[in-house]
Amino acid sequence: MGAAMNGRAIFIRLLRECRHYPGRLVLIVLGLAGLGGGQLCLTWFAKLWADGPLRTGDYHTMARLSWEVSALTIVMMAGLFISRYELNSVNQRMVMRLRNQAQHHLLGLEVGAIRRYQSGDLMSRMLNDAGTLSTFVREILRRLIGETFIIGGAIAMIFYLNWRLALITGLMVPVVAIMMAQLGGVIRKRGAAAQKEVGNLSGALSEQLAGVTTIKGFRTEAAEERRFGRLNAGYLHQTLRGEFWSAMLTTAVWLVTAFGVLAVVWYGTTQVGRGQATPGGLLVFCLYAIQTVEPLRRLSEVQSLLQRAIAAAERVFEIIDLPAAEHDGDKPLPANVRGEIVLEHVSFAYRADKPVLADFDLRIGTRETLAVVATSGGGKSTLAAMLVRFRDPDRGCIRLDGIDIRELRLADLRRAICVAEQEPFLFSGPLIDNIRYGSWDARPAAIEAAVALAGIEPLVRSLPGGLQTPLIEGGRDLSGGQRQRIALARVIVRNPSVVVLDEATSALDSDTESQIFAQLRDWLSQRTVLVMAHRLATISRFPRIVVLENGRVIGDGSVSELLANCPSFSQLFGEQLAPLERRERRSVAG
Repeated sequence: MGAAMNGRAIFIRLLRECRHYPGRLVLIVLGLAGLGGGQLCLTWFAKLWADGPLRTGDYHTMARLSWEVSALTIVMMAGLFISRYELNSVNQRMVMRLRNQAQHHLLGLEVGAIRRYQSGDLMSRMLNDAGTLSTFVREILRRLIGETFIIGGAIAMIFYLNWRLALITGLMVPVVAIMMAQLGGVIRKRGAAAQKEVGNLSGALSEQLAGVTTIKGFRTEAAEERRFGRLNAGYLHQTLRGEFWSAMLTTAVWLVTAFGVLAVVWYGTTQVGRGQATPGGLLVFCLYAIQTVEPLRRLSEVQSLLQRAIAAAERVFEIIDLPAAEHDGDKPLPANVRGEIVLEHVSFAYRADKPVLADFDLRIGTRETLAVVATSGGGKSTLAAMLVRFRDPDRGCIRLDGIDIRELRLADLRRAICVAEQEPFLFSGPLIDNIRYGSWDARPAAIEAAVALAGIEPLVRSLPGGLQTPLIEGGRDLSGGQRQRIALARVIVRNPSVVVLDEATSALDSDTESQIFAQLRDWLSQRTVLVMAHRLATISRFPRIVVLENGRVIGDGSVSELLANCPSFSQLFGEQLAPLERRERRSVAG
């Protein structure tokens, strides 16, 4: 019962989506009414022809009927054109609107909520499932509205012509309705299972494309082919189960209606033999009976389409209805952001039994540069994510210029604080669009300055179209160091008050990194800067270094102070310190 109610609720919701196009729906109804009414009238003209000119040879009446049929045909063709075009128009507009809603909501979710889904499954919901809904308007509404006109008119006519035969015909309706109700739930369940398998299949393909170098490097092509094959076979199995029950429903409806029509013909023939009906009357009754029965047969096909559409709509609406939207504050940031950051008793855990940060305290002064070091998984990237509210603390608060960042408008916060990631994402399109991404109104002078500061002038000169050269998705045609420098240029163009460099130069060699930081010295000195790094050569440039361990600060000072007072720091960089110590000993001995 719950599933049926849920299915009805989804069906009603889809109908409400169609209400956004009232003018087009009116045209659809008028067009289908003209088309259905025309079919009923043509059947009546068949009776007039059979009882008139065909029996009497009255050519004057035949000519009049021909003109009337011609005019009716023009009306029907107009109804066909209008209804077909407007149905497809509403269909495509509704699918586009639902995709836009799902994409808008998806990008409005918290990062953690998005990453709980496989990217391939999300793509399947946005594209495949939304595409399945294209049948809802084009086929389902067309048949529901159009067939309703025909069934209603045909039933009225058969009762007008012969109520006894009409009762025989009417016995088929409840039988067909019961079969559709019983098998409809099974078809929707099978359709939902098939849609889920499509999502799994898309997820596997997405993983394989993203991890193609790992697959080839570890020679697991055969294993991945088997995995894809198993998922593909699962999709085939669920699809065929749905098709089996769809075929079963259609066949059963055909069987019931076929015997119903035979019963009508048999009983009607006996009435003609007794003189209780005319051959023309029986002919037109049978034609109207068929116009009643045939839509019932087609409605069984609609039932299959409808249940698949409901199953697909459920997966699309799941995205639209996800509750984990980002909480946006309402406080604006002042025009001049100082960049003072204070973390007070901050705790955070991805899993309850394993905290990443525990009662964490840290103060970063205005325009101060701070390096943060920790072992892998020590919380550096989590700290960076929390500063721009990709994650919120479980306890405690983070303040920017004395304001809890949860109270700030996200647009203001992410304009003031910008993170350069270790593995930045580049979009397909011109290089210049990747540099000014999110800062579309950046002036050419600002872009040129960013190119120079980030050290990508040699790259720009080497590209055939310079800054206008299109990049492959993800920047796969560039080296890791080139991608990181483009990401740095993106941050520079954005001109934030607080800069977080999360292993942002890890793909550069030491000499290139040193050159980049020398070029950025003046620019960084005007901002509050956090540098997350694992190389001693990187962090030794900065006067203050914070060491994290077990989610807490265990060291805070310069390199020399930490070497003297923080054993964990010496242990963390022991392998990098050994060559320096050996060189110092050789220098003293010399």
